[in-house]
Amino acid sequence: MSRLSASGCPRIDYDFVVNKTFGKAGDAAIGQGLRSDAIAQAAALAPDCVECVPSVESTNLTLMSALLAGDPILPRVLVASRQTAGRGRRGRVWLSQEPDCLTMSVSLHRIRSHSLPTLAGLPLALGVAIAQLLSRNVQGIRLKWPNDLLRDDRKFAGMLVETRIVDGYERVVIGLGLNWRLADEVADALGAVATGLFDALPTPSQREQLAGQLAGAMISAAQAFFEAGFDDTAARWEPFDWLRNRSVVVLGAGGIEMAGVADGLGPAGVLRLLTTQGVRLIAAGDVSVRDARDPSLQQGREGLR
Repeated sequence: MSRLSASGCPRIDYDFVVNKTFGKAGDAAIGQGLRSDAIAQAAALAPDCVECVPSVESTNLTLMSALLAGDPILPRVLVASRQTAGRGRRGRVWLSQEPDCLTMSVSLHRIRSHSLPTLAGLPLALGVAIAQLLSRNVQGIRLKWPNDLLRDDRKFAGMLVETRIVDGYERVVIGLGLNWRLADEVADALGAVATGLFDALPTPSQREQLAGQLAGAMISAAQAFFEAGFDDTAARWEPFDWLRNRSVVVLGAGGIEMAGVADGLGPAGVLRLLTTQGVRLIAAGDVSVRDARDPSLQQGREGLR
């Protein structure tokens, strides 16, 4: 059920679902949740436009299913200490828990109009905005098409952008899952392909500040995209392009579909692939692109990234 706050931002009543398999460690982590007022201040938003909850199935799903209330043009930010049924691209699961992870979604609306630019390429514009922000203080930040963020060649964050029509508006929900650090038990399983933004866990106030900055960067990038579309995104993506000039394979539901050399971005954020048959343009859709030397291709573990 939605209710309206004093600032005009819609708020939501939640039924909390606690996954008991996390045990006492999980209960302790819930108590370390971030403060919504600090995040809102760092994001330059009204305090009631940011909400932090102990646990939710999926921050994206929660914002996507919220009733339209108040001023829908105002952005909303939802941060969860624990996400029990998060989703990534191609139906993958993204579970996360404080304090090691940041799970956050941003909801925006734009009035429906046939003259508005298409949202094709929006995830790439968002990735650029995040990479530019983080690279000011962290070295080795790169972007792997279409929406993975890497540090030193390993993934530390990913995004999921979803849309739906609500009355006369198009709702756009942007989910960000980010590892502040890689917990030991996760590192044992995924250390070769995953990492954290930092080697050590930042303080709560540092996490709140950066969470707000990330939310603000995503909101600004999305609003700019609403006005100008893909525009100069390809040029701003290029310095962070991890795939550029790599031999890669394109994976679909049935396995490897084609191979070639990544050659940057084409119109609306498609991947340019140089193949023996010429240039192919790859839309994100339900495909995944891997470095051809990725050992998981030979070990049958392609679902890890």
